[in-house]
Amino acid sequence: MNNNRAHSLDALRGYAIMTMILSAMEAFSILPRWMYHAQVPPPAHIFNPHIFGITWVDLIFPFFLFSMGAAIPLSLGRQLAKGTPRRQLLWKSVVRWVKLTFYAIFIIHMFPYMLGYEQEWMRYTLPLVAFALMFVLFMRNPFHLSSMWNRVVTWLAYAVAIAWMLIQPYAGGKSFSLNDSDIIMLILANVSLAGAVIYLLTPKRILWRLAFIPLIMAVFLSSKTDNSWQQWLYNFTPAHWLYQFRYLEYLLIIIPGTIAGDLISRWLQREELASVHAPLHQAPFVAPLSLMMIVCNVACLYNRVMVLNLILTAVLLVLLYLLLRKEDEETHYWKKLYLCGTYLLLLGLFIEAFEGGIRKDDVTFSYLFVTGGLAFFGLLFFTVVSDHYHVRWLCEPLELVGRNPMLAYVSGSMVVVPILMLTHIYPFIDSWSSAPLPGFLKGVLLTALCMSVTSYFTIKKKLWKS
Repeated sequence: MNNNRAHSLDALRGYAIMTMILSAMEAFSILPRWMYHAQVPPPAHIFNPHIFGITWVDLIFPFFLFSMGAAIPLSLGRQLAKGTPRRQLLWKSVVRWVKLTFYAIFIIHMFPYMLGYEQEWMRYTLPLVAFALMFVLFMRNPFHLSSMWNRVVTWLAYAVAIAWMLIQPYAGGKSFSLNDSDIIMLILANVSLAGAVIYLLTPKRILWRLAFIPLIMAVFLSSKTDNSWQQWLYNFTPAHWLYQFRYLEYLLIIIPGTIAGDLISRWLQREELASVHAPLHQAPFVAPLSLMMIVCNVACLYNRVMVLNLILTAVLLVLLYLLLRKEDEETHYWKKLYLCGTYLLLLGLFIEAFEGGIRKDDVTFSYLFVTGGLAFFGLLFFTVVSDHYHVRWLCEPLELVGRNPMLAYVSGSMVVVPILMLTHIYPFIDSWSSAPLPGFLKGVLLTALCMSVTSYFTIKKKLWKS
């Protein structure tokens, strides 16, 4: 067992990616409402901002954002400790922002539904070629060349990718546009840079880092006032396809994520970690109670039973506190996760009625705080299951995916579906979409195939990095 790595964080990230794929692959329109985003219910899936509440699908993106935030101290903090200058780390963060933005633009232009080729085999073969090209774009020295030649090959690959996007035909007679990009990855690119900058300004000053949260909230609230400088700041952008201030609302999840990353970093630095175990009478209850916290809040917020949710949440919080109040070295870390998650969750529940109620779209502050708090409990769950009990059959598949998120994200659209279409298997699987249970199983099967593809390349150490 490698104790220099937070297996729980990999598992949480892997869970977020796989459920993201599952939600996209499951049958459309025929499953129960709680199987989709709360604001786009079946069968028409028309966005309705007057629907409040969340479903399990609405936890996916926040959990991934939280994992990204937690990774910032683990990466930049380690390099700061080695003496790397902050300006160098800032430059690396800018480069990462550019690479993630390029990734967001490139993948959307290579998805089969975007391509304008009349021949079906072309529409499903070229995404596979693009997938292969991304190994050169995003792997660190895939051909084991010298530093100079590796840079040459990488820049040539970028030139090929850019030329490819510019000349290929697109569906509906459209042409290449920088405004066509994967919005999820574009948001991640923006908050990744902003989160890194905030962390580099406050590497050992968590309170200063937390001070950014009310400042960000203040800009969003004041931007609704006409002719204010806050409105100007909110609307200002050098390029809409590259940056928009509204993406930074997700810093309210990224910043707490960096605090989780600080806690993980300190926990990993302890000596003889493998010999430290929480008392057995505590550990078996912490994981299920953490999971119940997530399930309870999702179910109650979805069904709008707010008082019952507050009561059940309070009961679960008290039970967890009683389990964690007698600290040893390991449960001290667990209690820190619990306390952070408790504060964020309660803050989100106390502000839930503001803006009409919790809602993913358009994003409400309660959504950001509640899901950020639940992400702490998700991390606590995987900490017990993955790092304490080492339940490999459950966590290892998620960890393999979580270590290779960029590849996993496109594994469905650019590998699994194209191969199934070229082999004429996909129409058979898609026929399952006529009934709810088979329609769900369709999503499970396709998600399992995506996990298998990603796990294979992770085991082979073919990791994409931005």
